[in-house]
Amino acid sequence: MRRVAVIGPGRVGTALGMALDRAGYRIVAVAGRSRQGSDDFVRRLPSARSMAAAYAARGAELVLVCVGDDALVEVVRRVAAADAVAEGSRWVHTSGGYGTDVLEPVRLAGAAVAACHPAQTFPDPDTGLAALPGTSWAVTADEGDLGWARVLVTDLRGSPVTVDAGSRTLYHAGLTVGSNATATVVTLARDLLLGAGVTDPSQFLGPLVTTSASNAASRGAAALTGPVRRGDAGTVARQLDELRTVLPEAVEAYLALSRLALRHARRAGLGDEAAAAVAAVLDN
Repeated sequence: MRRVAVIGPGRVGTALGMALDRAGYRIVAVAGRSRQGSDDFVRRLPSARSMAAAYAARGAELVLVCVGDDALVEVVRRVAAADAVAEGSRWVHTSGGYGTDVLEPVRLAGAAVAACHPAQTFPDPDTGLAALPGTSWAVTADEGDLGWARVLVTDLRGSPVTVDAGSRTLYHAGLTVGSNATATVVTLARDLLLGAGVTDPSQFLGPLVTTSASNAASRGAAALTGPVRRGDAGTVARQLDELRTVLPEAVEAYLALSRLALRHARRAGLGDEAAAAVAAVLDN
């Protein structure tokens, strides 16, 4: 399976196209909604020709569908309805929240299907490409298709992990919180440090966030630190008072995160009296 078409030449599709090219696959076609995205893809991968999705799929042995979640069902349906699915071709989508059910139209048309999602962030194609080696991938496929899907992931220098189709939404929610919610919280922390006169917040947040995230990923609630974990209700109250004065739009987020932290702190051993004191501040 070496002739590849990529449908959806965004950051993920372009990065994976480049990775497959390096792995010896031939990228023959790309289909995208925007001319700019397709042109950028072809500039990076001159072996590919830009064309409509149905034409791209017809000449490919492997079709990689990297469109957004909300567009996935319609793109697959439209290509299948155009009788553009090559018999025996392999189709893979990279959406985290879907299993293979969304690929049913192309499976019925004679293709083998799999869902392969990289647990990685792709701020741009080059950064995403550089981060792919060692990345874990959630692989969902029927038993007969797991083998080739896992080989595809290893060809991309990734680590395949089988995830049941019924668990994909919860799996994706976990990654969304771990990545997007983390980035949102760190952005808020950056704003607070800038407000405190720290001109380069990355000096503080880079090491702190990296270590905190790594510890939490491996140890869960046991890795929690800070005033809520210690039961320092007075510190929490002072921080809330300051936020209400200088950055009131951050108060709601601070409260929500602190209540969640308190729940984890209880699990990690925070005593009832200290927990109650912190809860009283958060509920005041």
